[in-house]
Amino acid sequence: MVVFSGDDDIDGSTSSPVTNEHLVYLSSRQAQADLAHFIHVSNEHYFTDKVKWITFGGSYPGMMAAWARLLYPDLVFAAVSNSAPIQVTVDFPQYKNHVSFDLQYETVGGSTECLNVVKEGHEQILSTLEMGDISTISNFFQICNGTQELLIPSNIQAFLGDGVIEVPAQGNDPSCDTDLCNIDKLCLALIEEQEKSSPMEALAAIAKRQRADDESSCVSISWKDTLEFLKSPAAQGGGLRSWLWQTCTEMGFFQTCEESTCPFARGYHRLTLDFDICQQAFGIEPSRVTQSVQDTLKQYGGLDIPATRIFSVNGNVDPWAELARTSDSDPKNDDLPTHWIQGASHHFWTHKSNDTDSKEIRNAREIIYSQVMKWLEIEPQVQSDSIISKIGNLRTTNIV
Repeated sequence: MVVFSGDDDIDGSTSSPVTNEHLVYLSSRQAQADLAHFIHVSNEHYFTDKVKWITFGGSYPGMMAAWARLLYPDLVFAAVSNSAPIQVTVDFPQYKNHVSFDLQYETVGGSTECLNVVKEGHEQILSTLEMGDISTISNFFQICNGTQELLIPSNIQAFLGDGVIEVPAQGNDPSCDTDLCNIDKLCLALIEEQEKSSPMEALAAIAKRQRADDESSCVSISWKDTLEFLKSPAAQGGGLRSWLWQTCTEMGFFQTCEESTCPFARGYHRLTLDFDICQQAFGIEPSRVTQSVQDTLKQYGGLDIPATRIFSVNGNVDPWAELARTSDSDPKNDDLPTHWIQGASHHFWTHKSNDTDSKEIRNAREIIYSQVMKWLEIEPQVQSDSIISKIGNLRTTNIV
């Protein structure tokens, strides 16, 4: 059995070219063809036709794991698809809606009071701006040239629609030990600050603490500067520009804040901001973005993926689970089993095994291992918790 693994980065290197000239070769379809070729050559030269290949991944690699099984069932025997949002979509308001759920989810330290501080704080910021008191917001949040920048609609769209504080929903780690590093710590701090002042001032205090390691004396909210950065090769760090290219050419996933359950300034961060990125950074028009996402959905089937032996595993803290296969989307499908992990964030169970891991995380690793062994008709013989976490920590590495 050979297992492929990966992490969230499309291209985390610092040397690969990310100019538009080169990015035209980056697509999930090309990556799938490359994988099929690799398996074919490996079978021909190193293994036998009796080798059963199983793809494994989390996030984007989780999508790729599922799609490999769909496109090449003769080469890929099965797949374990962790936190994989295979229901690609242009508009993805559910992401921020899910952040609201996390902020009040008691299992990870959230509460209704915590959510209300975030929602009411953004409402106060918005009402203060609407009254023309720009200097107060500029001073509270230490905005660079704020009295001018806050007059520009696109700046306000991103500043308020994406939230003035960072909420660690996708990467929530219950055992982290740094300041404000998880939902529990964030909510405790928000409530403590709110008791001393207004919700808006609480958000300002938290925003300042989250920038503690930032050497800049002020916060830039210039959307124009953001677009200029994303147009340049400087944006390749962490695979940013490569990932944005794929959102514009295949995936969408634009996290708007236009629905009533968004915890930030509702009605802000509209699709126009994301279409700006596609147009300015890559020269891709909105109509082409929409058509490309529809083509991807047609290619792979979304939640109705026409395949078998794909195990979809998700955590209920993860906003990306809104677009993934879960027991809610397709209950009791033995050909496409699912597992739902309470209190887990974005493919957290694929991370390195730690003593602080919850019972639910450890159980998930056992269940994944048992499912794979069942497919292979092999009696389990090793400790699955260690195996799964080691696989998840590999970066595009294979194990024989």
